[in-house]
Amino acid sequence: MMISGKNRIKSHMTLEYDFTGIRLLECSLIPVDWHVSVQVVALNPKKKSIEEAEFDSTIAYQKLFFWLDTNLPNVILVDVNSEDDLYLANLSSNIMLYCPGEPFDDVFIKLLHAKMVALSEGKLLIGEMELKGSDSTMKYSYALDEENYDLPETTKEYYTEGEARDSKPWWNRDDGFSFEFIRPPDVTISNEELFKDIVDPMIEFNRSIRDAADKHIGIVKEPARIVQVEKWIPKKV
Repeated sequence: MMISGKNRIKSHMTLEYDFTGIRLLECSLIPVDWHVSVQVVALNPKKKSIEEAEFDSTIAYQKLFFWLDTNLPNVILVDVNSEDDLYLANLSSNIMLYCPGEPFDDVFIKLLHAKMVALSEGKLLIGEMELKGSDSTMKYSYALDEENYDLPETTKEYYTEGEARDSKPWWNRDDGFSFEFIRPPDVTISNEELFKDIVDPMIEFNRSIRDAADKHIGIVKEPARIVQVEKWIPKKV
């Protein structure tokens, strides 16, 4: 049973997602099939109408799915503290997921949970999450306790080999990424100029939502179909 403040929540939705990726550990590429499930509850903090609250929670639910579907298939989990592993990950065209430590599932589940909280923007309560990888007999469970993930709160705390574009780590940002954009050494131009060609995939998601609203397609009353947008391909800097 989920608890929000002093309230016990008896009814919730469960978001489930399956994906295949790679755990990069001590220069070994370990293919893994993952299954993640997380309890979610629609919120209405601004006391909107029932229809508006349902619409907001539906979009937030689809937003989570869009981020998962954009970043996790064929993802490479890499410890940014390992110079060799980070070098190998950068040789691939796969999307990377930066970890502030060895990329085991006890860390991975916290990163995913924190990212979902950031993406939901208070429109969904993110409850208990479960994560199971095919390379382990263990299934991890995680529920946020007093908003303390025991994760670095700034990019500088966990990425020390260069200067990142963003001060917040990717898991605390409401954007479409699972890694950081790092300034090359000896570059003097501004971040705006250096990263001007980088497009957040969430911009395309939001554009699709606005287009749908402009066409008056109505409010979907339960999370179902994901908004279809063009698959985002990362550009390396």
